[in-house]
Amino acid sequence: YNHNFSAANNADSSEAHVEINGDANLDFLTVPLTFPEIDLPYTTLSTPSLKDFSIWEETGLKEFLKTTKQSFDLSVKAQYKKNKDKHSIAVPLGVFYEFISQKVNSLDKHFEKAKDNVLDFLTISYNEAKSKFDKYKVEKSFGELPRTFQTPGYTIPLALPSLGLPGLHIPRNQLKLSLPDFKELSTINEIYIPAMGNITYDFSFKSSVLTLNTNVGIFNQSDIVAHFLSSSVFVIDALQYKLEGTSSLTRKRGLKLATALSLSNKFVEGSHDSTISLTKKNIEASVTTTTKVHIPILRMNFKQELSGNTKSKPTLSSSTELKYDFNSSKLYSSARGSVDHKFSLETLTSYFSIESSTKGDIKGSILSREYSGTVASEASTYLNSKGSRSSVKLQAA
Repeated sequence: YNHNFSAANNADSSEAHVEINGDANLDFLTVPLTFPEIDLPYTTLSTPSLKDFSIWEETGLKEFLKTTKQSFDLSVKAQYKKNKDKHSIAVPLGVFYEFISQKVNSLDKHFEKAKDNVLDFLTISYNEAKSKFDKYKVEKSFGELPRTFQTPGYTIPLALPSLGLPGLHIPRNQLKLSLPDFKELSTINEIYIPAMGNITYDFSFKSSVLTLNTNVGIFNQSDIVAHFLSSSVFVIDALQYKLEGTSSLTRKRGLKLATALSLSNKFVEGSHDSTISLTKKNIEASVTTTTKVHIPILRMNFKQELSGNTKSKPTLSSSTELKYDFNSSKLYSSARGSVDHKFSLETLTSYFSIESSTKGDIKGSILSREYSGTVASEASTYLNSKGSRSSVKLQAA
């Protein structure tokens, strides 16, 4: 067993790589085993004896693993190639600073006005209190106090100070209170974001039984393209497959998104294709899906198409086809038939139209009794400002 891990990062790319490999010897499974007959306790039963029993051959490992020398290799690699281009995003900080500055200046004016109102209120309140104190408290109380102090043989004149509140004068010109100045920082008009680079991922697993590979890539060039591929090689054919997908985004003359998927297997095959285009004058889309199933008792083909656009008038059309063939000798049953369905839609501000049709047939047998049938239907609807009309037709046999 061995493993290796590495990682790197520089101005051009970042990547990581993991490798694991190992070997196993399964020769011990080829050694014949012998088991004697064993009586089960408390019963009259006994296990049968086995002589020269090979786990390698009797359990099917020989056909599955092919060889007793087993080995595996695992490799995982991820890489990101950096893009030198950058996207700029405008940031209108100048407008933001101007808005904040206006709000701060307005708040400063309100602050100055509130300061003057508070000073006026304090001055008036103080002067009113002083006037009342001088008139009703201080002068009256001091007029009633004795001016001399007498003791036996002595008379001492008293000179008591006249109590009163001093006049309050606030120098408004020298008292300045204001909010801190709001200074604009260095203006940043744009923010730069690095453009997306190329991303790749590779996975590989190999052994004597299974080989599995998976590759994923996202590439940002003139268009953005994503690709996916996965495949396997297995000793069992039913587990072998190939799955592939591609998606691209084109930004010339509008937007166009195209996607393609495909799957191939011994029993199942399928594909999917879709396109969506967006321009200033038109929207167009189309989708096609096909599936094939081929197993011993069933064969089936399925196809669906869907398309629409808004060029001259909004239209939408769809078609579905299904063909099948079922045959099972164990169930003594069989069935073969097809289904075909079509749908269309047209619309404008002046009218609205829908048409639909379905056809189907079947033929088969159940327990050697045969049966068959067909069905067909058509329906349409038309509506405008003057009225509407509809029709339905159904046939069955």
